[in-house]
Amino acid sequence: MFDQLRLALQRRLERLTGQSTTHPTPASDPAYANDLRTKGNDLLAEGKLNEAETCFREALGHKADDTRTLVCLGYVLKEQGRLVEARITLKRATHPANTDPEVFEALYLLGEISEMQTDLADAMQYFAAALDVKPDFTRACEDIVRILRAQGRESEVKGFLENQVRACPDNSEFRLMLAKACSEALDFPGTVDHLIAAVALGVNEVSINMMLGAALCRLEREEEARPYFELAEAADPSLAHEIQYHRGYYYSRSANTGAAIDCLEKCIQLRPDYLPAHSLLLFNLSHRAKAVNRSYKEAAQRFAQIVESTHPPLPTVLAEPVDVAAKTLRVGFVAGEFREHPVFFFLVGILEHIDKTRFHLVAYSNNQADDASTEVCKTLFHEWHDTRHMSNAEVTELVRTERIDVLFDLCGHTGDARLPVFAQRPAMVQVTWLGYFASTGMTTMDYILADPACVPEDSGEWFSEKVIYLPDTRLCMTIPRTSRPIPVMQAPCIRKGYVTFGSFQQSFKINAQVLLVWAAVLKSVPQSRLRLQNKAIDIAPVADQIRKDMEQAGIDLSRVDLLGATGWEDYLEAHGEIDIVLDTFPYPGGTTTAFSLWMGVPTVTLAGSTMLSLQGASMLKCVGLTDWIAQDETDYIAVSKRFSNNAHGLDALRQKLRSISENSALFDCKRFAKNLENAICLMYQEKLTATMASQAKHHTSAL
Repeated sequence: MFDQLRLALQRRLERLTGQSTTHPTPASDPAYANDLRTKGNDLLAEGKLNEAETCFREALGHKADDTRTLVCLGYVLKEQGRLVEARITLKRATHPANTDPEVFEALYLLGEISEMQTDLADAMQYFAAALDVKPDFTRACEDIVRILRAQGRESEVKGFLENQVRACPDNSEFRLMLAKACSEALDFPGTVDHLIAAVALGVNEVSINMMLGAALCRLEREEEARPYFELAEAADPSLAHEIQYHRGYYYSRSANTGAAIDCLEKCIQLRPDYLPAHSLLLFNLSHRAKAVNRSYKEAAQRFAQIVESTHPPLPTVLAEPVDVAAKTLRVGFVAGEFREHPVFFFLVGILEHIDKTRFHLVAYSNNQADDASTEVCKTLFHEWHDTRHMSNAEVTELVRTERIDVLFDLCGHTGDARLPVFAQRPAMVQVTWLGYFASTGMTTMDYILADPACVPEDSGEWFSEKVIYLPDTRLCMTIPRTSRPIPVMQAPCIRKGYVTFGSFQQSFKINAQVLLVWAAVLKSVPQSRLRLQNKAIDIAPVADQIRKDMEQAGIDLSRVDLLGATGWEDYLEAHGEIDIVLDTFPYPGGTTTAFSLWMGVPTVTLAGSTMLSLQGASMLKCVGLTDWIAQDETDYIAVSKRFSNNAHGLDALRQKLRSISENSALFDCKRFAKNLENAICLMYQEKLTATMASQAKHHTSAL
């Protein structure tokens, strides 16, 4: 009995390892073994796995532990689903004494087997081991990146690929993978550097030229982008619309709204259903000097017709009567700004005070890249969905499946918007708020949240949505959270003897007309200086263009300080060098205005006639600084001059402005959260009543 058992085990071992333990080993014949392996590979190419297995096993009998043959046999066994046998066979090839460079293939196959067995950690170790043996093994690198992303370890991808590029700087595939990772992480300098390196290594693809041109436009280096765009369009003329879009983006960031609009209109003419161009066009129209006018409304309606026809609404879910006061409403938020972004600073304090027993909060995050602020956001929702890699249809289905009652759009027509989702109406109530300052134009967007200061009651005709007025303000800033105390300093004009005007606005808001008015302000206040600080100034061509534009506007550059990016707390402390903030127009500050007020620095703002251009006025009204709101450009200059002539008055206001701000509606997140809760219930009740009435009418007519 034991002899039979021993014989059975020996035969099983033969099958597992490809070795015979009961028969004499045939004389070694390496040449014949190689011929057998070649024959086995030919059979494998024909899909004859069983016959190939026989050849590989016989070859091992003539050339034991041959790495290539073991790899071939292991591959066949894997393809046959005999994973345990495949693993044992491949392990024979990976013993420490084996210096055959072909062992990387055995390691790679072991990684594939581990992944098939859902052991991702083991798979990663084998893929990494394969890269150790063969550092330029592109497929193993791709698989590690894929697994990292599947495990939600997106933040590790870029660092891993940087290590691979350091190990193999001449591997163009690694360069391209790293360029893509840099782009996804919004690291456009890295994107450009690695794409240029790939091109230098001989890569000449249309998509690479397009990606390089687009990244250069993001860095406001449009002249450098042109040759790559020309190469791409010459190879594929159908890309002309996309090139116009990227050039439109560049002009948008360069404060040349007119040129941006021209490029984007050309894009839409070439490709009418290219939605990103419509949204960027509307964004530009929204902050023109005479924006939210008939041209904006017409462009918004054109967008709506296209998006709603290409993304038709889902069938309406039957509405049933409910007690809204007793119902826990499921409220969804769709955004790509659950990260360090102005939307985050306005949102986080509000969400902290929402009654989580009455409102079930669900996030649909379209973040291009997560950060520490994302982790904070995740704690404020009952449910969190990372939707960045999901299609619009998939997000729509997810929202519908989760039976969201009220769905908020926080992006409008900005970069990470998901307006096609709203076109399909996955929720009964759909609202736009916070991240955009004009109408979406969509008939499927039910409401827009505003306040009386930024949307006067006679402005309703410019909105496709119904305007819901919050009592105090549509914006509420979270009080800054710092790791160290950031005190309000004495007004610098007291210690310096002259007034320093300042701005932290993004460069694209500083247009030619703004510079002309700032030049007049400086001339009206002798000895005054201007301190301009933003991250774009770190880009040499941008800084040079700003200096050129300032000189053209008549600003004496010897009275100007240009500074680049700084850390969060250093940015707040930099307000200690500014007496008065000069707002931009018609696109005023939002986050920068709120932070300046908290740091005790008042802002001179120009009241416009649109939701966006009235934003600064709305914020200053919240803190009682109505006399800092100018009605026109002449008044802007006069207000700036008047307050700069009273240094002690500036310092006195500065010392109490933080307390005033923190106790105002602009920073009272608890009060705002309550107002938002009331608005949510009001919108839900109103839409529920209207939906039920419509369904009843339809039912009656059907009878």
